[in-house]
Amino acid sequence: MAHRLVWMPTEEILKTVPCTCIDGRTRGIRYSVAGGSFGLFIHILAALQRTDGCLQQEPVDQYMRLFAKEVGPVYLHSDQHTLDRIFARMGLESDTRLRNLSESQQRSFCELATTSEFQGCGHIKLIMQNELDYQVPPTLVTRTIKAFFRLYFAGTNNLMFDVLAGRHQEESVLLLEEQFSKNLDRESALLLAKPMDQDRFFCHRPLKQALAERFLNAIDDAGLPGLDKSAWSNLIKSHNSAAETTLNKLAPELPVDHIRL
Repeated sequence: MAHRLVWMPTEEILKTVPCTCIDGRTRGIRYSVAGGSFGLFIHILAALQRTDGCLQQEPVDQYMRLFAKEVGPVYLHSDQHTLDRIFARMGLESDTRLRNLSESQQRSFCELATTSEFQGCGHIKLIMQNELDYQVPPTLVTRTIKAFFRLYFAGTNNLMFDVLAGRHQEESVLLLEEQFSKNLDRESALLLAKPMDQDRFFCHRPLKQALAERFLNAIDDAGLPGLDKSAWSNLIKSHNSAAETTLNKLAPELPVDHIRL
């Protein structure tokens, strides 16, 4: 088998390793959840919004800056085909570099990237198109995507936009459900996949919970409107359910392997 687990200090993982999407095309060492850390961020904001009312653009920007500064990398991905379509709509060559866009081109890019038609992450696209299934208002998704690219183009540290190439070739789903063998507070496992053998969707639920709790604690420490700790468990369950909804819509035929370490 091409995959093996490697162990690292949990604090180092959360602070430095991007929480990627479950997309099997992602290369190298990783821990993954549906939509990456960006997808988890959206679900947390949706829970906050249900408690405190509609979040406007400015507080969404503020929460994202807090995540990037105090928690870890904010990871959002697209795919090369989608990015090529955005550039074609803008009248640009496919080899254009995002960092080289002018301010007016950046605004045009944001306008297109905040529509479901040009969303390259399957999980985020489904959230935008199915509010009842995911319980995330489309307006909140739009504001969150806009916040990401505004901060990304401004050069904010710890925002990662990944463009994945090639076709999906996943053959199974690997869900890491629990970790008993080692204390998660000290260290955890990451998936190491050899290039060209990315044949599984992968989701690391224990680290997802640790990442969400780190962000929720940072919100409390910053004095921003947060979520009562009694609701944290349901938030994680909600994201797990959303991930399973996405897998059932995009890859219902794949076998699912639930593992516990």
